[in-house]
Amino acid sequence: MAFKEYDFDPRNLPQDMLEAIGLMTTCAAQTENVVEMAIACFLDIDVEYGQAVTTHMAMPLRFSVLLASAEIRIDDLDTLDELDNIIDTIEEAFKKRNGVVHYSWCRDPDTGQIFTVKDTARTRVETSLIPMTVDQVKREALFVYQAGMSLMAFLMKCGFSQKLPPSDRFRGHKSKAARKKRREAKLRIGGA
Repeated sequence: MAFKEYDFDPRNLPQDMLEAIGLMTTCAAQTENVVEMAIACFLDIDVEYGQAVTTHMAMPLRFSVLLASAEIRIDDLDTLDELDNIIDTIEEAFKKRNGVVHYSWCRDPDTGQIFTVKDTARTRVETSLIPMTVDQVKREALFVYQAGMSLMAFLMKCGFSQKLPPSDRFRGHKSKAARKKRREAKLRIGGA
């Protein structure tokens, strides 16, 4: 069997493929934002509290919190069933996103064909070379976008919207850096 050497330098991917990967990334970020917003809506908290809770959550935890809080907030069983279907679609969308964003990319220097390299290590180590096209990545990015928009449409249909924080919630003086300056100023005054 002949050894095939692939080009793994991402700078050598065609520009249209890099654009498609960028489209997937931005569509996924927007869908993540809608999931975070939905959690804040179901928890009945404002955007700022929502960000404090969800910003650094991994997607599986976001899905869990989304479902748990929706079950508490929504009384209509048909509405909950509809949300389950939407979340199933978003979970599928993020599997597609992971296939674009988390795998290595390579190019056959002889043919120009592009692949992703999927490594798995669940009970055994396996590597798969998966052919990818620009159109495929764009289709999957559109799927991710539409999944997020279906959740947004659901929220709007059910009357959920983001709550803004109160206009008098000032926090600049509470940051760690601001509090350190305050302590230092108190020491200077006390030590003078």
